Amino acid sequence: MLFLLPCLTAAGQGVAVLQLKKDPVTIRSATFSLLNVVDERRVGTSIGLILAGPKETIPVRAAGNVGQAFEDLLRAGFRPDSMRVPIIVRITGFAFNEKNKDDQQAEGHCRLELAFDVLRDQKPIQLTTYTARTHYTRSFGQTDRLEFVARKALESAMQYLSDWIRVNRDKSPALVKGIRFVFIDHSIQKPSSDTVFYSPLRPLTWADFQGEPRGGSRNAAAIYPTFSYEGRSRWVNGYLQVELTFRTFMVKSMSWVRPGIQNDYSLRHEQKHFDIVKLIVERFKQRIATDDDMDIDDYNSRIQYLYLDAYRDMNRWQEQYDRETQHGIVQPEQERWNRKVEEELRKAEELTAVVIGNRQ
Repeated sequence: MLFLLPCLTAAGQGVAVLQLKKDPVTIRSATFSLLNVVDERRVGTSIGLILAGPKETIPVRAAGNVGQAFEDLLRAGFRPDSMRVPIIVRITGFAFNEKNKDDQQAEGHCRLELAFDVLRDQKPIQLTTYTARTHYTRSFGQTDRLEFVARKALESAMQYLSDWIRVNRDKSPALVKGIRFVFIDHSIQKPSSDTVFYSPLRPLTWADFQGEPRGGSRNAAAIYPTFSYEGRSRWVNGYLQVELTFRTFMVKSMSWVRPGIQNDYSLRHEQKHFDIVKLIVERFKQRIATDDDMDIDDYNSRIQYLYLDAYRDMNRWQEQYDRETQHGIVQPEQERWNRKVEEELRKAEELTAVVIGNRQ
């Protein structure tokens, strides 16, 4: 660990001063580097009590700042490296305590308590903690035994942390490198279902419009298209991988057509309503993948916010489409919208592929 040669002062002073040696502490195959060491103990240089003789207990004090002494011991062996996790070491406990074993020897233990943090957005996040309780026996004059015990406790703590990171690198939220999204479009059709999921290989037919025409409506037909999503996440190679499944669909029982109006022109108008929803879904994906405010700790809320925003966009597009085409009656406008939706959807699908590719 990190000790200096302990020097017992004269018995009259009644204090043992422990000074840590400068030999660096090292371990095998370190997985972390040292940012700094923080001493959170409130006892200053005090590090417990030891026996100066069979009946004489004296306090032990560090020769200087304990945190700085630890940092000096660790700095050389845990230098910054792109493959290592930068760590803040917090000292939460460090003390010796002894009792008589016999007239010549003391029996004691060194208790070292550490906490290990990483920085996220410049804020410390705790990874794990470690407590070492090292037992030893020494003769009353063998004070160098204390330095050896402390060093071994520190080495054990550093090895524990290195092994912990190796095991938990892909599991711990605090160690996550970032967030990645996987987008899936649900397109499996069930003939008995009340929904038709969007697929370019499965355009709408009039048989999909199974609702009763609404009384009082002057429209020849109406479609009820919408979209939803669901997600699940897991840790993959240090990243939080969020798999989102998008469902772009129309509801058969809420979509209807009046008898005698079932022609190709009118069906294409309804298909464009469906295509608009798919366009909005593609843009929704892009917003998710490029959102600067997406946070690992609260990504669900952020995605929900973007979903509501996309839903409002869908309604605006649908209303504008029907208003400008007058529900398909104005043929020149209908043709313009046919071209517009087809072109925008093509571009959106291409851009989604590019965005996702760049984020992997």
